[in-house]
Amino acid sequence: MNYSDRNESFKINQVQVEFTEKSVSSWGGLAALLGKYLEQICFREWVLECVPIDEVSPNAKGIYEKVLAHFLTVLSGGERFSHLSWWGHGVEVLCKTFGVEWLPQSPSVITRFWNKISSQNLSEQLSCSARELAARIISWEGIETDNLNLDSSVITRYGKQEGAHKGYNPKKKGRPSHHPLLAFIGQGYVINLWNRPGDTWGANGAVEFRNQSALALPEGFKINYTLCDSGFYYVEFIENLEKQGQKYVIAVPIQQCFQKQFLNIDDWESCDEGIELADFYFKHEDEKWTKPRRYVVVRQHIETRPQAVGKQPSLFKELEQWNRYRFSLYISNNTESTPEEIWREYRPRAADENIIKELKESYGLASFNLKSFWATDAVMVMTALVFYNLMHFLNRTVLNPNTPKQQLKTIRPQWLIVPALLGTSSRRSILRIGIRAGEFRNKFQTALRKIQLFSITCNCDAVDTS
Repeated sequence: MNYSDRNESFKINQVQVEFTEKSVSSWGGLAALLGKYLEQICFREWVLECVPIDEVSPNAKGIYEKVLAHFLTVLSGGERFSHLSWWGHGVEVLCKTFGVEWLPQSPSVITRFWNKISSQNLSEQLSCSARELAARIISWEGIETDNLNLDSSVITRYGKQEGAHKGYNPKKKGRPSHHPLLAFIGQGYVINLWNRPGDTWGANGAVEFRNQSALALPEGFKINYTLCDSGFYYVEFIENLEKQGQKYVIAVPIQQCFQKQFLNIDDWESCDEGIELADFYFKHEDEKWTKPRRYVVVRQHIETRPQAVGKQPSLFKELEQWNRYRFSLYISNNTESTPEEIWREYRPRAADENIIKELKESYGLASFNLKSFWATDAVMVMTALVFYNLMHFLNRTVLNPNTPKQQLKTIRPQWLIVPALLGTSSRRSILRIGIRAGEFRNKFQTALRKIQLFSITCNCDAVDTS
């Protein structure tokens, strides 16, 4: 095709369609907001200091550019490394606003880059730096006390990735998977992530993971409760919390021994229409369980509350006065609070499931994977502890400070997909953002002013665990 062919024009109704080689991008909001944000917090310096990859080739283009390209792919909605091209049109706009001379256009550049994390030592170095950054971000917002929430997840794999084995996978039974552990605080920040092979027992490494997560929090941070799903219900984990003097509430699988306990409860207390609670003390027959502990049971009437959470125990299916309820069960070492207070303390932990869902669906946690286990672990850590936390902070403090926090899939069309034209004026580059609506233009300008006033930085001392 010759040059004149590239300038061929077309007519659509009354509009003449032509082509331009000017630097135009549909990601003007992404370029302006994130370009200013990452510049203000010195993200480039953090990447160069803390990502443990050495580029020795004379043709290497730079570490920051590759991490940035991955971040841009996530923010533009990409779910594969091959989606790098989604923001490629008008790449000069992004290069100028993010202060780089080059951005990769081939996914193999990014995959080769992450595959250099080839050992547990390198992966842990990145994880240490990411945990420190997570603590720093929490400090930016001035959060000094909160709950520590632990959860596990299943990520189905469709290739032959290292560590992708058959194990517990309720949605894709028989498929290979990874089985990561995640730690959050109640305000929604991710503070730790361990990837694990798919055939790993649910609570394997939970004690070490919880202790490491607690140490990763900012200095002086007070943990109110440790809240966990039923995958953490085992005695060694519980005893470890008790030895440290930590209060906890942990969901409990409703085994038949507990169902029989429910039948003996006469003093159910109503806390809301269709919701009743009670508590009891119980000790398993297993000798590892050395003492009775407090359990709180919640039952919800299905007809009154059609959206009731919980399970219908198998033992109650034939009992008419019981099969109309769904039950939830929790164990806690808090003996002073009422059953209702303990239940309400645990309830917000359900938001963790929404965070995991957003990490998978909006940030590509389940899809940006490589054959190497440790490279995949590094990508997952970068996604959850760096990309997600940075956007969560921006969401809470700039984009939606006084309104419900939006997910990335909502932020993207509202704030990031904004047309822009790169031009010059007096030998200076000018990004002309195409916002005509006055109200949104004011919101956009206010967001940029807030970012410009940031006096925070994500610089850290690199951690060497060798």
